[in-house]
Amino acid sequence: MSLQPQFEDDSYKEIIITSIKSANFWSIVLGAGGIFAVILGGSINLAFDGLKDLSLWVLMGGAGLVFLSLVLSPRSVAIFLAGRKGRNGVNVAAMTLAFFIIVLVANFLMYQNPNRIDVTATRVFTLSEQTYRILDNLSENDQSVHAYAFFVSSPSSDNKRQSAEDLLNEFDRRSDNFTFSFVDPELNRSEALKYKVTTYPSIVFEADDGKFEGVTVLTEQDFVTGILIATGTEQKVIYYLGGHGETSISRDPMTGAIGLEGLDLAIDGMQRDNYFVMSLNLKQFETVPEDAAVLIIPGPKNNKDLDDSEFEAISDYIQRGGRILMLLDPNPPVKFNSLAAEYGMAVSSEHVVDAVSNVSGEYLTPMTQKANGQFTTSNTAPGLTIADDISVTLFPDAAAILTPAAEEFALREHITLTQLSMTTPASWLTKDPEDIGYSSEKQRGPFSIAAVVEATGKYTDLSSTHDLAKIVLFSDSDFASNKYFASMDNADIFLNSVNWLADDFELISIRPKLLPYRELIVNSRERDFIKWSSWTLPPTFMLFMAFFVWWRRR
Repeated sequence: MSLQPQFEDDSYKEIIITSIKSANFWSIVLGAGGIFAVILGGSINLAFDGLKDLSLWVLMGGAGLVFLSLVLSPRSVAIFLAGRKGRNGVNVAAMTLAFFIIVLVANFLMYQNPNRIDVTATRVFTLSEQTYRILDNLSENDQSVHAYAFFVSSPSSDNKRQSAEDLLNEFDRRSDNFTFSFVDPELNRSEALKYKVTTYPSIVFEADDGKFEGVTVLTEQDFVTGILIATGTEQKVIYYLGGHGETSISRDPMTGAIGLEGLDLAIDGMQRDNYFVMSLNLKQFETVPEDAAVLIIPGPKNNKDLDDSEFEAISDYIQRGGRILMLLDPNPPVKFNSLAAEYGMAVSSEHVVDAVSNVSGEYLTPMTQKANGQFTTSNTAPGLTIADDISVTLFPDAAAILTPAAEEFALREHITLTQLSMTTPASWLTKDPEDIGYSSEKQRGPFSIAAVVEATGKYTDLSSTHDLAKIVLFSDSDFASNKYFASMDNADIFLNSVNWLADDFELISIRPKLLPYRELIVNSRERDFIKWSSWTLPPTFMLFMAFFVWWRRR
């Protein structure tokens, strides 16, 4: 038998009718609705820029409802506020209001002081120093650039549009002389025809003299290239030697795929630095062209040497004040090595083994690190800025660069040699790559694996005999191949060498990664630590905890 009171339907009706007739009831309903409307209107105002007017009407409506709530039953409101629940509610409302005020003030201060910190590992959201210099030069040279971003409105292009807009905003924030706007080529066909835009998305950079340049790849360096060309910055010509088994283009013209051993990524990098890159076959041209800003010799094979006329052509180019970037491997072709020897350098036939600074225990892949003092910077060699911002590079299968004693170079004021990158003292040379163990018969390091020469005469000359020439020599060519170009700072040390040789010192920098790419490269000691700590520490800790638990419960 149920002891709960029974109510007739009429009782429910009376309660409902009494509530509807009560001013207190409507005061509560209007107050709750008003508060909800105020919160909703504020949210719309913060979240949707295009609904400002709607949010204002909702806020006004909510405020009106709250006011009506107070008018209908001021006594009930006063009693509620004076009670414990009312005081708690007022405290919560005050804290909530204070929170929103703090957020608004913080946002206002950050908007007024837009200094930001990029905490990503690859600094994806930070423009490179190279880009900063070029944008700053716009103001210094009193030049203006406007970017027209041609995007067709479609869901598939929204992500690209957002990425491009973020990047263009960074350019705009840096320089008052840079502006941009978005153009829909379907709605504004005449604008697209004016700038010869046929593919979308495209971005056209126009200088104040009307010269423009379009790009279709939406990366920071391509934007910089567009600005440089539009503002009339000289496009220097870089030649890379061919015909002797050198590393060259490997990209398939049909699929666009590239091979691991190609030079494609390095060429792309030079083009992004606004260089015009061409191959050079000396058997065809018989001389290095006069417009060559730099000649690159990218890893000739041992069985394909220079003939006499080619040797003379390169030697003559150097004596005209030429700039050479030589990438030679262990035991290089004789005449290529002789070119370097004319200026006091030679690449050994033996391979470098570094027992301390190497890549994951691969002793034949030396790793040069700024932290170990393995680079020469402008602090010790004024004007040599190639490695100033370089942290780590790796050189698969490098040789040693052999040079005469420093005292002999000191007697020749017309020639200066600087070791750019060196191995650690715990390194030695081996003739057989299969025999990397150390023995007392093997020559010990440290060894130079990258060197720089500035000369107005050959090593055998007693004084200046020609214009100032510059040579950067690496005893490895693999580091610039597609396989290793994006590893650590390999790309930057290669491109910085080209910039330095071409006298484009403002371009020398650490370039932004085209894609966020993270890798862990460790030396042999670090690898052993990771290996043994992951193999032994967790099981040891678990055994210790098991023994401790057993000891407590026994």
